[in-house]
Amino acid sequence: MKTSTLKKLIGTTVASLSLISMSSFPAMAGQLHNEWNYGIDSFSDGSGGESYNIRGIALKETTDSILVALTGGMPIAGVTNSGAMDKNIGWGDLFLNFTNKNFTTASSQRSLFGVRFAGTNDSKVTTTGLYGNVQGASVTGVNHGYSSLQQYYNSGFDKANTQGTDLATKAAAYTYFGQGTILNVIDSGANQLGSIQSLTSTELKNQGLDFGFFNATGSQTLGFSFKKGDLGLADGNYDYMASIFVECGNDGVALKGGVSVPEPGSLAGLALVGLTLLGGSRLYKSH
Repeated sequence: MKTSTLKKLIGTTVASLSLISMSSFPAMAGQLHNEWNYGIDSFSDGSGGESYNIRGIALKETTDSILVALTGGMPIAGVTNSGAMDKNIGWGDLFLNFTNKNFTTASSQRSLFGVRFAGTNDSKVTTTGLYGNVQGASVTGVNHGYSSLQQYYNSGFDKANTQGTDLATKAAAYTYFGQGTILNVIDSGANQLGSIQSLTSTELKNQGLDFGFFNATGSQTLGFSFKKGDLGLADGNYDYMASIFVECGNDGVALKGGVSVPEPGSLAGLALVGLTLLGGSRLYKSH
């Protein structure tokens, strides 16, 4: 093999690799930094004070896992509140919507994924973990909370980014969630698909998390991860909307993003080209 021919083949392979790399990532929204996708929430929309204030959400995709981080004033175990039925108000569950439909429609069709990560909250599923076949339920009524999203906005929280930078206006939030009941936990009947691994703020920082880049770091930063394969998605690219409210509905945040499931055929093709190049190079050297 001539050197010029080998260079051309390498160039073609690099171009193909670049094309596959570019096409393997889904469309993204949010704000990208250090391989994390961020949605930054208003810092002054936590009705009831900083303990109920969410400042941001971030997701990171690795080859086999999805990492989720949250920051604000709410600890993982919640805060004491005499107005709640169990005297505690905490995090709701995280929802992931891959349907390209609004939340209300996807929920009514049980098309959501959900993650219960706070073991002390009022979720309708019994254990923490990743769930499919998910419909949302509301626990705001037993947590001294808002009866509807409209009531929340009408209580002085019609501000920019009240549901984060990806649902930045009241109109956008109403379009996605509707104006009615805030669905903030996984309803019973969901199927558990896998477990989650809790992540400390230090572990998240070691993974490159940096809410400080957006001046959004709260007093509490927490997170978890789950296996991407547990979602059961076929090969391809998938856009999602991630969203979460605290149990009383006093604050929420949403984030648009995407995940990719590699196509084995494409990877195998690249491997074959690589082997061909290696073999050709050795053959050229032997002569």
